[in-house]
Amino acid sequence: MSAHTSSRKSRRSRSRAGRAVLAATAATALTALAAGCAGSAHSSADGGKSKTFTLGVTTADTTIPFLASMDSALQAEATRLGMKTTILNGNLDNATQAANVQNLIAKRVSLIIVCSSSPAAVLPAIRQANAAGIPVIALNAQLGAGPKLVTYVGDSDFAYGKGEGSLILKALPHGGKIAIELGPLGDTPQVERLKGIKDALNGHPEIKIVATPVDDFKNSENLKVTQDLLSKYPKGSLDVVVAEGPEMYVGAQYAQKAGRTDIKFIAGDYSQQVEAAIKSGALFGTVNQSPALEGRLAAQYAHDWLTGNKKAVPQPNAYIPLPLITKDNVDANPAEWSG
Repeated sequence: MSAHTSSRKSRRSRSRAGRAVLAATAATALTALAAGCAGSAHSSADGGKSKTFTLGVTTADTTIPFLASMDSALQAEATRLGMKTTILNGNLDNATQAANVQNLIAKRVSLIIVCSSSPAAVLPAIRQANAAGIPVIALNAQLGAGPKLVTYVGDSDFAYGKGEGSLILKALPHGGKIAIELGPLGDTPQVERLKGIKDALNGHPEIKIVATPVDDFKNSENLKVTQDLLSKYPKGSLDVVVAEGPEMYVGAQYAQKAGRTDIKFIAGDYSQQVEAAIKSGALFGTVNQSPALEGRLAAQYAHDWLTGNKKAVPQPNAYIPLPLITKDNVDANPAEWSG
C-alpha cells in the first residue's frame, strides 16, 4: 500500500468518523431539547410519557388538625399520580394567604389549590394567577365571585348547616331553646353554616335560638363559651347547644362530667374525639365532612385538568357528601382523623 493510498484511506476514515460524531451529537442535542421542552417525565397509566406537574397549595392554617389531614391526603394522592406538591401555611392571616398565592405564581407551579379563611382576601392574587395562565382550584372553603376557578372541592357549608339543623330537629321533636356556638365571624363556613341551620329551622317556631356566642373553632374557646352557657342557663332553660365545628366535644364532655345531661350537644365534622364523645353519650351527633376525601379529590381533579381530561372535573362545584353521625350509626363509621 502506497503512502498516498494510505493517506486517502485515512482521510476517508476520519471523514466517516467525523460524520458519525456529528450525527451522535445532533441526536443527543435533539433528545436534550425534547426533554427540556417536555420537562421531567414519568410513566403514565397508558404507558406513555407525561410532564411531571407541581401543585402549589396554600392552606388557611396547616396546624389545624382537619386541614392537616386534608393536606396529607392531598399530598399522598398527588404523589400516587406522579405529581409534586408545595404546601404553604397561611397562618389564618389574610395578607399571608394572598402572598402565598403570589409566591406560588412566582414559582411557576402547574396549578394552585387555595384553601382560604376569607372568601375575598385572596381574590386579587388569584386574578394574578389567571393572568399568568395558572389554573386555580378552591378547596374546603368557597371563594367570592370574580376570578376564574377550575372548580371548588369541598362541602357545601349551607348544606352542612342544614345537616346540623336536621340533628337539632331530631334532638328536639317537641321544640326547645338552643344556643349556636359560631366559628370565626365572617369566615365562609361560619356564615353559610349559620344560614343552613336557620333554613332547616324555618317553619319551626317551637325552636328558639337564644344565644350565638363565638368559639372560633378552637377547643379552648369552646370550653370557655360552654362553661359560660351552663352558668347562664340553669337546668331546664336550655335544651341544645350546637357548634359549627368539631370542637364541641370539649364542652360536651365537660357538661357530661358536670352532670348537665339535660342539654344535648351537636358538633360539626367527625374527628376521633367526636366519635368517642358520641359513643359515650356526651354528643348527640355530628355532620361528617371528610378531610381525606377533600384532599384526594383536589389532587385527582387537578391531575385530570392538567392532563387534558377536563370533562372529568365537576364544575363549578365538586361537593362531597355530608352524612349525619349519631349513636345509631357511629359503630359502622369510624372517624379518619384526630384533633
